[in-house]
Amino acid sequence: MGGFPASFLLLFYQVALGGLFAIAAAPFHELERGFYKSTAGVLFVAGVLGFLGNADIYLQSLPNGARFGAAVEILFYFVFLCFFALYLYSLWGERALFRARTFSLSLFTGLTGLALSSHAFYQAPLWSLEALLYPLSFFLSALLLGGVTVGMLIGHWYLIDTGQSIDPFIRIYRFFLLSLLMQILSFLIFPLLLYVLGNPKTILRLQQLWEEHHVLLWARLLIGQIAPLIISAMIWRTLKIPHTMAATGLFYIALLGVFVGEILGRQILALTSLPF
Repeated sequence: MGGFPASFLLLFYQVALGGLFAIAAAPFHELERGFYKSTAGVLFVAGVLGFLGNADIYLQSLPNGARFGAAVEILFYFVFLCFFALYLYSLWGERALFRARTFSLSLFTGLTGLALSSHAFYQAPLWSLEALLYPLSFFLSALLLGGVTVGMLIGHWYLIDTGQSIDPFIRIYRFFLLSLLMQILSFLIFPLLLYVLGNPKTILRLQQLWEEHHVLLWARLLIGQIAPLIISAMIWRTLKIPHTMAATGLFYIALLGVFVGEILGRQILALTSLPF
């Protein structure tokens, strides 16, 4: 891997993929088509930026022996973006079956590419616990990043369409909250599982994380999880009024906390190869 740059660029991929899952939480026929066009467009741009950065790091900076596996990851990333682009194109037409298929294929190829990307961060057999927990951890981060991003974007849409039902906004909020709670739960369980059942190299990295980078770990937990959890309660109170403008502003703060927390998590990943 390319250290922190490669770990950081993974975040763009996760925003794009997780955002698609978040979009699926909103009822398609209850929102104007413009919301899906603008939101998918923002997510697609994030995915393209991540792809360009990853392609440069993986295919030029890695040693020759590691380039084949990296090329497979990049291939799936590229196919993911192709299906994503086709889904985005379908939003300007009425071919519902084509739109559904391209959307599903985007999710499938994106998940496959994310699982392949996780393999580069651990040194353990394919039948190890790491082979299960690393992709799952990356996926939970993708859901959280996508959920908070789409939550902020749908809030902006309510500033445009003031007569819109509050139900889609609440659904996106619940998606974000559930993603946050699942990641918090994983942070309580995954380290314990890896310490008890993980590869010896992983156990050494866990010890390194606690002994050398515990301040970074606590900052990641407080900024990226505890603070957004508190803000999520405030968002719910504003949605119950309902006051969508205030909820959108709070989503901005939650997005800042989640993104800073995930960036700190990428630093942990670069330093210790642990998916926290």
